[in-house]
Amino acid sequence: MMPVESWLKPDEVPDLAARATAMIDAALTGSGLTRETYWSAVRKGYNTPYNDPPRKRAAPAQPNAVTPAAAQAEPAATVPVPAAVIAALAAEVRAV
Repeated sequence: MMPVESWLKPDEVPDLAARATAMIDAALTGSGLTRETYWSAVRKGYNTPYNDPPRKRAAPAQPNAVTPAAAQAEPAATVPVPAAVIAALAAEVRAV
């Protein structure tokens, strides 16, 4: 198959360019877009990659690392919950 460029004759180029310009102007009429914004959108679409960039992986957790806030906080007191309270909460959950 022949490349498209070889189908064009040099003397046809100005007429084809004028027809293409008229078609673009007709398409833009009533859209509120200017030629500059139209071509800016075309360039942006052409230059935007097809795929999203790869996500950066989070750094692996350090098992021995202590955050400053955790180092200064006092440990929470553990309060035993009576079995009667647990049974009452379970009954409420079943009722819902």
